[in-house]
Amino acid sequence: MRPSRTMFVVVAASLAACGGDSSSVSNGGEGMHYTFVTPPANSQRVYSETIEDNLHSTIFLSYTETVTAVNANGSYTVLREDPNHEAPVVDGTTYGIQTETLFENNSGQTTFYDPGAPGGVPLPCTYTPHGPGPDFPVAVGEAWTLDYTFGCEPQGPIAYVQNGTLTDVESVTVPAGTFNALKLQSTISWTDTLGTTRTQTVTNWRDVLTLVSVKESVTIDYAGPLPVTGYPLSRETVLQSLR
Repeated sequence: MRPSRTMFVVVAASLAACGGDSSSVSNGGEGMHYTFVTPPANSQRVYSETIEDNLHSTIFLSYTETVTAVNANGSYTVLREDPNHEAPVVDGTTYGIQTETLFENNSGQTTFYDPGAPGGVPLPCTYTPHGPGPDFPVAVGEAWTLDYTFGCEPQGPIAYVQNGTLTDVESVTVPAGTFNALKLQSTISWTDTLGTTRTQTVTNWRDVLTLVSVKESVTIDYAGPLPVTGYPLSRETVLQSLR
């Protein structure tokens, strides 16, 4: 889940949050190394998202991710949008998927995105050195630690830390089909400008053939001052279709 932008609690499929500028990997065992696969141009993924908040309300969202450009070095650009432009208000909080263009490196880690703003004013958001997720290639038993920062202009960056492991390869069934998937488990922690610390516990399953995220489950723990309106405690994102 990404941090709030404008009036939205914005939710998304990839491992997200914001945190330092160094990444390290330690190999916890022998085994096959999985290499990242850059998605082809014009390919599209459709996701559904279910959020549970602290007041036991359930929020349903959906969105598409379309690969709009692929570069020679394996990096690529994705357009994420909700075709229905829904923004439900639940327990005083507005949820929604903003239309945004994401720039991904050749490990599928977001480096930059532009969500825009009311009136078409760009509000560029930058991850330094990049957003969450392991550096590929990666093997079962391999762990990673990532310190990075994230910020959207004109606000300053916030520091995040992610600790993760590729724990297994297992079969996962979702509406888009049954996939043999890498199981990536991690925690992501950060403290916002109000002093609230959030820790996400994330399990992400990625198809071993395409590295597309087919399912992600997130729980969120809070410490310090709590939001004054409803806030998400869990999120599950599921691949509905792939073309």
